[in-house]
Amino acid sequence: MSLRNLSPPLVTLAGVATMAGLPAVDAILSTTSLAALKFINTAAFALNVGAVSVPGRLDGQQDDEMRKGEINPSKPNANETASGVYGRNRCRTLVDPSGWAFAIWGPIYLGETAFIATQLLSSHADAVIPGMTAPFVAANLMQSLWCASFRPSYLGGGMKKYISAGMLAGTAYSLSLVLEAGNAAAAANPAFHAWMLTPFVIHFGWVSAATLVNLNGSLASDSTSSPLALTALGHSSALAATALGVGVTVAMSAPVYGMTLAWALAACADGMKKRKAAHSEHDEKILGAAANVQRKLCLAGSFACLSTALYTALL
Repeated sequence: MSLRNLSPPLVTLAGVATMAGLPAVDAILSTTSLAALKFINTAAFALNVGAVSVPGRLDGQQDDEMRKGEINPSKPNANETASGVYGRNRCRTLVDPSGWAFAIWGPIYLGETAFIATQLLSSHADAVIPGMTAPFVAANLMQSLWCASFRPSYLGGGMKKYISAGMLAGTAYSLSLVLEAGNAAAAANPAFHAWMLTPFVIHFGWVSAATLVNLNGSLASDSTSSPLALTALGHSSALAATALGVGVTVAMSAPVYGMTLAWALAACADGMKKRKAAHSEHDEKILGAAANVQRKLCLAGSFACLSTALYTALL
């Protein structure tokens, strides 16, 4: 069965099973050889890369449409029918980062590829492999399920539009456990360098923010969602991202996480400066004013996250 054809109930069931089974899988893998764990890590990462490459996701369609001129902020009357609901309602969300923010995927995947190669070819990462494998596998599975659910068929009315956000939340939680395993390994084994997990920390930070982006986009995809509901979710998401950036950075001594949230919030602030007006005059009266507030919230949040990250790094 193709990734593109997985039904919402099946994707949901797979995601819940992955998260619920994580402790049991961790217990099983704790008795597995290092060689086997390294192979499992490699296979899980390969699955993720393969899932990301399957066409048809909403972000891929958006990119294609922008290249064709079908989504063009400088042309208000441009045709936006290719991705239907997503294109038409994107202007209603208050959490919409500028395109430059997504360049962060390059360092994430390059860094994780380097780690996979390092753990196969040397013993430098051996100290962290037993503790990180189960959550790393879960993170790759959850992101693969996100790839299956972040598609036009999941948008619109009903709860299925929130499945993709749930898959990203599971990805973020799993990556937090990878960071936790890295901190434990560094404390127990001075020879292990925690900086080796930097790509995973960036990934953790980015999908934390992406979960909120996805959640807001899902609500906006439903044309019956009121501008007040979109405003409330948008503002609370900016505050939640700031709280995560500051709280996780301090609690897990992870300045890179705070810097990543600062990057995401700065991109969201920039996105509000460039946003298109909502098609409904009534909606735009509310969302236009809310966007100005949102930009300030995101800028303040970005500054708070960056300041916390720098302070933590210098301690």
